[in-house]
Amino acid sequence: STSPNKRAELVRALLADDISYADHWLTFFNDLLRNDYSGTGFITGGRQQISGWLYEALLTNKPYDQFARELIAPANAGSQGYIDGIRWRGEVSAGQTVEIQFAQSVAQSFLGINMKCASCHDSFIDRWKLDEAYGLAAIYSTRPLEIHRCDKPIGRQAVAAWMFPEIGQIDAAAPREERLRQLAGLMTHPDNGRFTRNIVNRLWYKLMGRGIVHPLDAMQSPPSNADLLDQLAVELSDRKYDLKEVLFLIATSHAYQAPVVVRTKDNASGSSWLGPVARRMTAEQFIDAVWQLTDAAPSAMDA
Repeated sequence: STSPNKRAELVRALLADDISYADHWLTFFNDLLRNDYSGTGFITGGRQQISGWLYEALLTNKPYDQFARELIAPANAGSQGYIDGIRWRGEVSAGQTVEIQFAQSVAQSFLGINMKCASCHDSFIDRWKLDEAYGLAAIYSTRPLEIHRCDKPIGRQAVAAWMFPEIGQIDAAAPREERLRQLAGLMTHPDNGRFTRNIVNRLWYKLMGRGIVHPLDAMQSPPSNADLLDQLAVELSDRKYDLKEVLFLIATSHAYQAPVVVRTKDNASGSSWLGPVARRMTAEQFIDAVWQLTDAAPSAMDA
């Protein structure tokens, strides 16, 4: 191409291929949302896929704020499996209940917060408290939820609560469905910068090989470039939560166009400020490449 805008035009064309886009990003969101196809829970009906809903959301480029609201407060069964988690057979520890799974999943997926430590006791490594994990779990719970510390009941009931009351709070006396709607609203509130920063940091990681905040699920850590993280988060909200627009912005940036960085002894982290970090193909990319090179791709979906 002799077009002076050939890079931007190519990126736009790739993002406009809705089916390929949905196929590719499905793996990313399966991991982020703990969606699976077989194994634990499915044998006994204690788990539901969200695959159909998720694929359609990617295919139609559903705005990310709406995407999150439909997962946290499902309007139909298509996305219900995300908040329901896994219903294990037999007795489970307090940290494996569906209520605690909900707290951990929502915090990790949409806020970049690892609540696993705080689900057992006040965390030793960050600011999150046992009461906060159980407060989030109680939003989902259909029954009184007794707080357990290190799997032992402490004699107190959890009260449904959002972790950042400065932008609003949950009505603990409201019915469960209303509590979930309130949480969905607070999660996607324009003042909740954690929501937008979390997803743009994950997209930066996927394209560049290292997050602006690293590790991804420790968003309380200082970003390597706070201005960049803020700018990308603002771009997402200004562009009506269109993830493709953020991907376009990153892919047409000077940072992404810089020479690829290979991890070495002196650059073990593969800092993405020098350029994208060289990485191996994912399993899905590898098998697709083999099929393409050998013309051996399966002809049926169930192959």
